[in-house]
Amino acid sequence: MTRLILANLRHRRTRSTLCVLAVGIGIALLLVLSGLCRGMIHESARRLRGTGASVIVQPRGSSGLLAFKGGSLPVRYAGELEAVEGVAAACPVLTWTTTIDRVIYVVYGVDLGAFEAVGGALPIVEGRPWRSGDELLVDSRLAAANGYRVGDRLPLLGRTFRVAGIFRSGVGARVYLPIETLQEALHLEGMCSLFFVAAEPGVAPAGVAAEIEARLPALTASVLDNYEEILVHEVTGLGEFFGVITGTALVISFLVILTTMYTTIAERTREIGILRALGATRGRIVRMVAAESLILCAMGVAAGFAIAVGVRFWLAASHPLLTMEITAAGLARAAALGIAGGVLGALPPGMRAARVDPVEALLYE
Repeated sequence: MTRLILANLRHRRTRSTLCVLAVGIGIALLLVLSGLCRGMIHESARRLRGTGASVIVQPRGSSGLLAFKGGSLPVRYAGELEAVEGVAAACPVLTWTTTIDRVIYVVYGVDLGAFEAVGGALPIVEGRPWRSGDELLVDSRLAAANGYRVGDRLPLLGRTFRVAGIFRSGVGARVYLPIETLQEALHLEGMCSLFFVAAEPGVAPAGVAAEIEARLPALTASVLDNYEEILVHEVTGLGEFFGVITGTALVISFLVILTTMYTTIAERTREIGILRALGATRGRIVRMVAAESLILCAMGVAAGFAIAVGVRFWLAASHPLLTMEITAAGLARAAALGIAGGVLGALPPGMRAARVDPVEALLYE
């Protein structure tokens, strides 16, 4: 039976190849789109945790995406936060979104001393920290992607800044400015967007967050260890998006296998009649059709994996600031969907083949 299946696949190479590619494209679509979404979310959360802070404090009702512009919190809240039991240090941060070489980035304005107090040391790999208001720091990924070097001039916020240093990627934003400079440029003197808060050693961050919200009801405090969940919750429709691309991959696999196997059954009606006349049971015919579809789906899944990995390498080379995650769980989920679509798509033509009357099939032309 296995040799018969393989012989049929070799005999119809073009159709088999197109079927494998179609299933592979559906699987690759699922892996690439979900990988990009999850990669960007997880990287954002990792970079926030890289600041060393335990808790992030924002105005109540604000978004957790940290991509908004401007400041609505007085910097003086830092003293009130540090007075909360369990808080070791608080650093005000002014955030702003800007365009650098036609790409949107979030810029952080901070005081380096306060930032280091909450654990946010910027590991300088080239150059030095800023010494004046017309200098800034960029992370290593941005510097590598855009070819920035220490001493380069970077137009930003209607001014020109000098790159004083390049720090290792993975700490908050990709661009840092002195908070006073950013406040002045945005006419937001004395204001900030959020606070990074460090909990005292041995104190649970969740307890600190709860105490901050109890003492300062105008603020909301979030534990950075759980920030992936916050980001997923904040992105409206993200769950529906994952559901759509998952369903699309399943439907593609189902329809491709259904069409391929129906055509194959129609062309092999006489062969199936011969098998039935030789004693093949209906169950054996169904299993043969299902096995053929599973082989096609397995090859399609492998092709999808290869396409997705290829896209990941291409993105890494051409768009180094984009993060695409391919995990073992994601591969297993994609494989399960591809196989499930193949099994479901094989059932109708398999049942049709099993109902073929041997006498009529032998007379079929």
